Amino acid sequence: MTTMTDRLTAFVMKSFGGARDYVYVDPQHIKDARTWLSILQKKDGCFTSVGKLFHNSMKGGVSDDVSLTAYIVAAMLELDGVASDPVVQSGLKCLTDAVTGGFDNLYTTALMSYTFSLAGDQEMRSKLITILDQKAKKDGGTIYWERVGSTDQGLDSVEVEMTSYVLLALLISPPIKGFSLDYTSGIVRWLAQQQNPFGGFSSTQDTVVALQALAKYAAATYSPQGTTTVTVTSLGGVRKEFTVTQSNRLLYQEEKLREVSGEYTIRARGQSCVLAQISMYYNIPPPEDFSAFIITKSVKANCTLSRPQLQLDVAVRYHGRRAETNMVIINIKLLSGYLLDQSSLQLLRDDRSVKRVDVDQEFIDIYLDGLKKNLSQTYKVTLEEDQRVRNLKPAVIKVYDYYQPTGQAVTDYTSPCAEST
Repeated sequence: MTTMTDRLTAFVMKSFGGARDYVYVDPQHIKDARTWLSILQKKDGCFTSVGKLFHNSMKGGVSDDVSLTAYIVAAMLELDGVASDPVVQSGLKCLTDAVTGGFDNLYTTALMSYTFSLAGDQEMRSKLITILDQKAKKDGGTIYWERVGSTDQGLDSVEVEMTSYVLLALLISPPIKGFSLDYTSGIVRWLAQQQNPFGGFSSTQDTVVALQALAKYAAATYSPQGTTTVTVTSLGGVRKEFTVTQSNRLLYQEEKLREVSGEYTIRARGQSCVLAQISMYYNIPPPEDFSAFIITKSVKANCTLSRPQLQLDVAVRYHGRRAETNMVIINIKLLSGYLLDQSSLQLLRDDRSVKRVDVDQEFIDIYLDGLKKNLSQTYKVTLEEDQRVRNLKPAVIKVYDYYQPTGQAVTDYTSPCAEST
């Protein structure tokens, strides 16, 4: 999530509301959450922020209170759909005043288009959708919205999220003239191209909104009939066939393609909507100076112990365009045969700049609230050899912005003890 206390509370409130038809949810929890959010509303109808907005790419051009108000009001409307509620009406007035005052924040415009669509304000809805259409990127049959200052380094979570909000707004009845399912199919085509092989997108937050929008589109275009056969062939003689029927349409089907590199042809025959995706993984050396982060490491070793130990110092620094990053993750891959010393783990967790530390058999993930520009931070971990490994390969260390993971900095390390043997 984003996450400020108020946004997280609004998200949990509407999630509980959606879940109560399927599992028991104490209605008092929902009521208490809504009451607490209502207390945050100011006289002008806007909601005041509580906590820290980690996802700072949403900032700029408009008061954060306006974006927050649009989010909370949308959550309340998703919960019960009562636009006449005094808190909702006051929040909508705050948003209307912001539109009247003029602003150029594309993320907030997309979010407000969804909020006013939920509220049934067709005049404001049409106005915002028209503004968004004028700023849309239309390329090769796809439609999406681009964040100001975005780069071509990879998937941008803010772009996925605001594009998904526009799709949600357009799928609410009644339809807006000139924005039929043909228009929304262009948005869906772009979103499908951004989806990774595991079904997610760039971050947790954009995945939640994108899947909600795609599910709503699937419901709008659903047909109880139709079967499609997808055939994948290659010049080398590969032939794979997938059949999608009404009984298995929610079943994920996968086959490995053995010919790499190879030229494949995908053909679909039938009368239903299916998604076909090809994924290939490979490693390349990271180009120099491609990241807004700088990462360095140093290794001190005690190879004389019966279980050799390494002290790994990882220094990270942000030198990008912003004053401060979003939440940052330092991902350290453990060397084969090495374990993290538990006292070292406790020291990490006691560090005030560390939000959280996750450890599994292969990785250490260190979560930071953020990094201020040009301020270096160093984190120390102690690794202990558990099993001797021949031909030990270096392990990779990455640092990246949680909401913009493509701009990562990478280095690697190895054990001097292994080199000496």
